Amino acid sequence: MAVWKRYNGKRIKGEGPKGKGTWIVEFRLRGHYVKEAIPEARTRAEAEQAQTKIKRDIFDDKYNRAAGNRVFTEFVDEVFVPWAKTSKRSWQDDEERARPLKEFFAGKRLRDITPMLIEQFKQQRLKTKTLHKRDRSPATVNRELQVLSKVFSMAYDNGLVETNPMRRVHKLREAPARERYLTDEEEKRLFAVLVSRRAHLRPIVVVALQTGMRQGEVLGLKWEHVDFDQKTIYVAHTKTGRPRRIPMSKPVEVELRSLKQDASSDEHAFSYARTGLKLTTFRHAWEGACIQAKISALRFHDLRHTFATRLRAKGVHEMDIMSLLGHTTLQMTSRYTHAMPQNLRNAVDSLNNQPLPFRPRSAPRSRQLATGTD
Repeated sequence: MAVWKRYNGKRIKGEGPKGKGTWIVEFRLRGHYVKEAIPEARTRAEAEQAQTKIKRDIFDDKYNRAAGNRVFTEFVDEVFVPWAKTSKRSWQDDEERARPLKEFFAGKRLRDITPMLIEQFKQQRLKTKTLHKRDRSPATVNRELQVLSKVFSMAYDNGLVETNPMRRVHKLREAPARERYLTDEEEKRLFAVLVSRRAHLRPIVVVALQTGMRQGEVLGLKWEHVDFDQKTIYVAHTKTGRPRRIPMSKPVEVELRSLKQDASSDEHAFSYARTGLKLTTFRHAWEGACIQAKISALRFHDLRHTFATRLRAKGVHEMDIMSLLGHTTLQMTSRYTHAMPQNLRNAVDSLNNQPLPFRPRSAPRSRQLATGTD
């Protein structure tokens, strides 16, 4: 029990390398076991001053943050969720993913959660069924583990834990990324059923196919962001928080002009008044259209993959595709651009135009050599 320094995950003697490592205070006092990192301390003297302050707070009954004594569920609700709400557009996803974590680790203090306990959560969670009685995918469990890792990262930054136990936990192996996009034949069948009572879906599908916009971006599009003069669409609210401007193709312009009429600038392009489509029923309408068109396993998001894949087939540079999709890395864009079978066939067939190297005549066999003449 003392003031000591940690460097590269190990306890070291003395001051260690100058300017490197983290000072740790560790002691027991009045029922408290304190083992807390003091990242602000640069010298042993500063770490000892921090230790003295902690002991004084314990004597005055003001110390309620002894390292790791914070309850996990309280930290998630009081620190992590408020941070997510102010920092992430997808905070609701994180809040939902935190629920099974809070249920499993209920009553546990932060310091009580070990890599082995996290492994138990991982395996148990993978064996449970979803609300729709389906097998839970490794990807779903991995997203929950990402939330857990962020929780402990924040706890570490606040000096509540000595290390992040998630660093010693391996993620589950996920299935290969989907390579689903709408084929030309499927597109014909799909638009064939987007008539009559499904006609309101047609402009939405056209915009998605011709712009690569996400479902939320399409359904959240307002007329003030549609510029018919410049023939562009301004996507203001994006997943990454970075707005982008997309050129408007002729099919998109035709569909949007047919909806615009006398709509005000602050009205949504695909509002119920214009399309007769409620956002809450959009998924059912889409699934019904795919069933009628005899198209299986096609999500609306796959139209975004289709947009990227077709651009790639036309030879568009990946940097331009990345900009149109609103991605921040080429690695993410590469997951959206899939090779079309016909393009692969054309690539291989193009080799037929290349001359083959000279093939020398085969050498005579040993028997031919034995019977030959001088």
